[in-house]
This record gives sequence, structure tokens and C-alpha cells, in this order.
Amino acid sequence: MEISTANRYATYPTNRVVPFIGANNFRDMGGYKTSDGRTVKFGLFFRSDGLTGLTDEDMNFFKTLNIKYIIDYRDESEAQKNPDPILSNVTYERIQTIEQNNQFDTFEEMARSNFFKNLSLDYMTELYSKLPLNNPAYKRLMQIIQDPNNLGLLHHCTFGKDRTGVGAALILSALGVPKNTVMEDYLLTKETMKEFTEKVFQQISAHFDDRGLQIIENIIGIKEEFLETAFQSITNTYGNIDAYFAHEFGLTKEKRQALQSFCLE
Repeated sequence: MEISTANRYATYPTNRVVPFIGANNFRDMGGYKTSDGRTVKFGLFFRSDGLTGLTDEDMNFFKTLNIKYIIDYRDESEAQKNPDPILSNVTYERIQTIEQNNQFDTFEEMARSNFFKNLSLDYMTELYSKLPLNNPAYKRLMQIIQDPNNLGLLHHCTFGKDRTGVGAALILSALGVPKNTVMEDYLLTKETMKEFTEKVFQQISAHFDDRGLQIIENIIGIKEEFLETAFQSITNTYGNIDAYFAHEFGLTKEKRQALQSFCLE
């Protein structure tokens, strides 16, 4: 039985996950409580995996979300292979977060190459330790969100979990959401992407040896220790999150208070 448009999206925003047909991990970052008891407003910040697969039905609902700005963390190759849809009245900005180590379209292509010979089992923790520091994409993100005219804002990458996961953690932390809640938002991707990751793992399991499968499991998985590594990297470098925002982004106490004043209720 086909689900009508009205029924398909009726759970939003009660359920922050927007049930798009063509995206697995599209969700509103609103509704989280801050340390001082306020709440992040719905409709200001969205996070997602790739948008290429959005259907016409999805696009019709997308337009009701009043998204004004899209930040795409992917590199040029990723964006060219799976371009975002062209949207009127939406500012699109692609800012690469990391240097990509491969140009492969599929995990099967990776298996046939020497790609994994250069990776360790700690690849993801090493990645997360680097992402928060001196990253032009997040510097730009923090500039953009300080202007209320840029919100609602959607930020995304290919799977919406690593690059977007750290970006989301930074936004919520800047708003005063406690770390344990930030972690809950991060780990929600484990549920939204569960069916997808299981399917991928089944498809590629025959192409890898045990070590390769362990690396793949890390790459497509969501683990608390990954985001914890990002927070630890911030602490090791700056001492605390407040100093990090002030020195990494120029986001002083006063600027964070101004940001919070229009993003919280």
C-alpha cells in the first residue's frame, strides 16, 4: 500500500528524523535541551547524508522546511559523481573537510586496489582527531550560523555520519547542549543508517579478508569512541571547549551568547 505524502511526513518534527524516500539520515537538530534548560529550536539546523536520491515527493516536502543554506562537506569528485539537486532560493556552498585518500566509487573497487594496504585499524580515530582542528569547513560553518538570515541551514556529506557528525557536534556544543546529549545525536546515525550499513556489509563481505572487513566495519560504523576522540583532541589542544571556540573560530563568550539568543527558546 502506497503511503501518501501527508502520512509519510506526519511524524516530523515529533520525530526529528525526516523520513525521506531518497535519504537515510536526514534529520532536524532541534529539540535538544541545553545545560541551562533552554531548547534548540526546530527548523534551524538540519543534517543529512547525500541528497542525490531525493524523489519529487521528497523535494516537495523539502521546500516546506525553509532551508536557506546548504553546506556540502564533500570533495569535488564526490559532489560531481552524486550532485546535490539544484534548489531555488537556497545558497549552496561546498567546503571540503578532509583530503580524500581514494577516488573509488565502490568498496569492491577498493578491494581490488592497494587502498587498504595504507590504512590501519585506527584510521577512523586518527581521522576524528584531525577533523576539529584548523578545518576550513568548520571555520566557515561557524561564520555562517552566526547570521540568523542564513538559517535554516543544512550541512551534509556522503553518509552524514563523520564529517557531518563532527559538524553537528560543534553546532550543538556552541549552543550549550551538554556533551552526553551531543553524543546521543551522533549515535542516532547508528539507527538511521542501520539498514544501509548492513546491506553494504553483506554486499562487500566476499571481497575482503578479515583485516579488510575490520577496516570496512570501522569506516561505515558509528562508534562512541570516534566522537570522543574528536572531543579529546579539542581538550588536548585548547584545554576546554570554551577556549576552543574562542581561539579556533573567534566565537567568544559574547558571540556564543548572541548565537544562543536566536537559536534557543
